[in-house]
Amino acid sequence: MKPRITLTLAAIAGTLFAYIWFVDRHENSTREEAEVSAKVIQIDRQKVSKILIKTTAGPLELARLNGVWNVKQPVEDRADPSAVEQLLSLLENLRHDSKITLSPTQGSAKANSEKVAEELKEYGLGESELSLKLVLENGGETELLFGKESAIEGKLYTRVNGQNTVYVIRDSLRTQITRKPDDFRDHKLTAIPPQSVQVLNVKTAEGELELERKSGHWNITKPMRARGADSKINDLLASVLNANMSQFLPATPSPEQGLSEPRATLSFKVEGEKEPVLLQIGAPSTAEPGKETSFAKLSSRATVTVLPNSSFDPLLKARPNDLRDRKLLRIEPDIVDRITLEPAGKTAMTLSRKAEAWVQQSNKIETPVREGLATKILSDLQAAEAVNFVADVATDLEQYGLAHPQYTLRLSSFASGNTAETQAGEKPILNVLFGSVEGDSGYVKLDDEPFIVAIPKSLLNSLPTEPLDLLPSPPEEPVVQLKREDISKVSTKFSRLSTSVEKDGTAWKMTSNAAEKSDSAPSSKPDTTQVIALIDQLVDLRAGLLKGEHPSLTEAMKVPVIEITLETRTDTNTTQTVLTIGQPVKDGSFPATVTGKEGVFLLAQSKENALENTMTALQAISNQTEPSKSQPEPAVSLPPPDSTRPATPRPQ
Repeated sequence: MKPRITLTLAAIAGTLFAYIWFVDRHENSTREEAEVSAKVIQIDRQKVSKILIKTTAGPLELARLNGVWNVKQPVEDRADPSAVEQLLSLLENLRHDSKITLSPTQGSAKANSEKVAEELKEYGLGESELSLKLVLENGGETELLFGKESAIEGKLYTRVNGQNTVYVIRDSLRTQITRKPDDFRDHKLTAIPPQSVQVLNVKTAEGELELERKSGHWNITKPMRARGADSKINDLLASVLNANMSQFLPATPSPEQGLSEPRATLSFKVEGEKEPVLLQIGAPSTAEPGKETSFAKLSSRATVTVLPNSSFDPLLKARPNDLRDRKLLRIEPDIVDRITLEPAGKTAMTLSRKAEAWVQQSNKIETPVREGLATKILSDLQAAEAVNFVADVATDLEQYGLAHPQYTLRLSSFASGNTAETQAGEKPILNVLFGSVEGDSGYVKLDDEPFIVAIPKSLLNSLPTEPLDLLPSPPEEPVVQLKREDISKVSTKFSRLSTSVEKDGTAWKMTSNAAEKSDSAPSSKPDTTQVIALIDQLVDLRAGLLKGEHPSLTEAMKVPVIEITLETRTDTNTTQTVLTIGQPVKDGSFPATVTGKEGVFLLAQSKENALENTMTALQAISNQTEPSKSQPEPAVSLPPPDSTRPATPRPQ
């Protein structure tokens, strides 16, 4: 491109940019000037300290102190912040539809004044009966005078005092300032934030209830001492404090209001205040037909009012137990460093926090524990709720099995070294004592609380009772380490029923039946498919092998549920592998031993671990034999866990 053409285009672009910039700036400036010109007054609502309104009904004065608006005349009371803000918003955005400039004469100042006064009189602005004055923080004042209605419906004349301009405005501002003074008063009973109340006292003819908040939690201090239900108490408190008053009556009560001897007195001790705020509830009111209301008087406001009974009745009718925290305990899990488990008559077990994990600690020896066990214990304790408050004062521990608890759980914190806040060593937090069990519930007491509660017994049943319960889950391995094709004989024993099948070439045959034969002999050729299914399930069984002494498992193996013998043969040798399954333990697992393996397997009764499928296959083969009718035929199935017998849960 030639240099001359380039310079020409650049000049055109520069000229165009300058034109756009100038026109746009001019248009914006013109628009802003028009916007300002359309406003009747210019105010900054944040700098307004007083609003004075004069009407034919009398004066109304609103004043702001420390950011809070109050009514000063005709009565002293708290103002409705939304009503004041609505008024300020109308003033801030007050625009005129048209304006009239008063035209003075060319004569003397007196003649000019008389001419302006005469014109103002025509617009009803000579001696205005309605005015609004704004007083600023710096002492400045702006006063609006309101006159007659204009010829256009819904509009009227107004004037800023001291100016020779009359404006035509909409009548929405006049409507706002001619409201009743009570409309500017705050209809909300109090401005007290519910979270700032530290003590709540309720006195009625039935007695006294006192609640105290400490560290963000409510406690009942009268007529008993107990933890309070935070959310419920907060809701009841907010219902009272946020109640709406339907009437403003003279501050001096009349006899029929029943406030000289109130039926209830509520006292609110507010944080940072020396004296409590009192709310007196008097006689029922008939001011609002169809609604249940009562006369009331709040000590911090110079008025008697009428409140809906629904705002305070739930609190007045609440009994202490209704407001108690049903949670078994109130702890922060993060502060717990030690969990000591003490089943009655057994060795205590201690779980210790180590960094982000937990270990079992015994004689300064640390061993791993099942992942998530400590967290589950703490979360179960936090989630546990009382189903009943049994005794407010634990005077007879023996009656509830708490004199000698069947289980004690101790929580404590631990500091490894001295600090400004703590000293080295273990510091107890609380002890949970588990007493006797009745039905589906068990009795529990915390050592730092005087009362006894009943909780679901499932919490007690879930707690570890021996070191086995703390062990991490061992890796799963085949229970029967045999090849399918090597198994030549399968023998089973279950109660009085004994069955044996043996491989015969590619088929299987029944070799024995412990029950007496009937005249109708059983089939000597069981279904090969069923036998193969049984062998497949046995070979597929997988579980973790637990080694060492575990008394509960030893006890569960004393009376086996079933015994299965698998026989393998070679030309020179016959080997038998015996799988013995014991009684179920409380989580539904079945202990099992296998010849040649040191330890006990824990089999889960689930299709994933194939135990249920194994029993199904065994049932199918057993049904092909027919025991004597003189003996009842036992069902080949797994019995349910015996929840009444102490046993160990399967490590998860």
